[in-house]
Amino acid sequence: MAQDTEHSTSSAMSPADQARNAWAFTTDMALFQIAVTFISSTAVLPSFFATLVDSEVAIGVATGIISGAWLLPQLLVASFVSRLSYKKPFMMRGVWMSRPLFFLMAAVVWLLGESAPVFVFVFCVASIFVFFALDATVSVPWFDLMARALPDRRRGRIQGTAQVLGGIGAMGVGWLVRYMLSDASRWDFPANYALLFAASSAVFMASGLFLSLIREPEAQSSQDEEKPGMRQVLTSLPQILLEDRPFMNMIVVRILSGFVSVASAFYVLYATKELGILVQDTGFFVSAQVAGTVTSGLLMGLIQDRWGPLVHMRTTIFLSALPPVLTLLAPTLLAVWTGGELYLFLVVYFLLGLYMGNIGWPFFNWILEYVEGGRRPLYIGTINTLAALGMLAPSAGGWIVKTFSYPAVFAVALFFSLVSFLFSLPLPDTRMSA
Repeated sequence: MAQDTEHSTSSAMSPADQARNAWAFTTDMALFQIAVTFISSTAVLPSFFATLVDSEVAIGVATGIISGAWLLPQLLVASFVSRLSYKKPFMMRGVWMSRPLFFLMAAVVWLLGESAPVFVFVFCVASIFVFFALDATVSVPWFDLMARALPDRRRGRIQGTAQVLGGIGAMGVGWLVRYMLSDASRWDFPANYALLFAASSAVFMASGLFLSLIREPEAQSSQDEEKPGMRQVLTSLPQILLEDRPFMNMIVVRILSGFVSVASAFYVLYATKELGILVQDTGFFVSAQVAGTVTSGLLMGLIQDRWGPLVHMRTTIFLSALPPVLTLLAPTLLAVWTGGELYLFLVVYFLLGLYMGNIGWPFFNWILEYVEGGRRPLYIGTINTLAALGMLAPSAGGWIVKTFSYPAVFAVALFFSLVSFLFSLPLPDTRMSA
């Protein structure tokens, strides 16, 4: 069983190496979370794009392209990584190729943000796409390395601790974002956004330094273990999906839950364009979302380790329904809560942090416990590549807003939350079958 393989791999390491790896993974994840907060895809990037172009559809397309960049390459990466006895060297090459890119983007924004806004928009979307595509080459070996270096019943605790520590730092980032985008800041557009992007790159690189400290366990695969090539992986994929029904069902749930992001880029635009909340106050949104992420980290450690990834998954999907519900109720609530727009959306962003902080982990942890070690990269790459269908969601969201309204896109997000929860009910519990 997969669990036995993981325990034997991690237990073969010395206690000092296990402790070193736990510390390195925790710090890497915490710093990565802080870095991502500087370029928040639900607050900072949409507001930045809105200063460059006046089109919800374009902003939705940009957001979708960025999310798809991390997912699309993973199956191809997995077919290569699965053939490597040691994953860390390949992972680190991707780290050092991707992490400095936001420095370059910051320079372009600073120099050309005012004089060539459309060029800067295209350049930034392309740069972020390249960053996440390269980060995809990091993530597949990263998950495999985590599975071999950490026992499965400690993973939730480590991930949760990292999320709490990263969230505390990211809350400070939220206040910094608010200051940088406010009238009180000494830096106006485009320097304010350029500095946020540069800070993000610096923290991303610090995260990479801690990744380099991880000690990879010795390879456990036998010399005669089959290591399929790219063509064999692609041709065998339909058979895997047809024969492994639980995995196929898991993919359906992952895709459906990913389409909840149809509304993710439009909460901040609805708040600023329709309800009159100041752009500078979106920094508060970042802090509220991070507070939700910190809370979700505490919940993740408890739920994941005690009840397993399936319960964790269903909890996360349930939480994903709360932001669109509250936003749809906003006109009714604000009719009796005069002047409460900002506070209401602080709650919305707290709830966004609760579910977005957890959205990927239960699926990954389910695979880590369900799949045997040799096939793990292929399964992770497959589910992430197919989940890239979710990149269409923000583009569809932009079209829905333009054609219908903001409430319409929040209603669609709620629909996908409910449907994905229903499809999760037949999934097997890996802890029950362990």
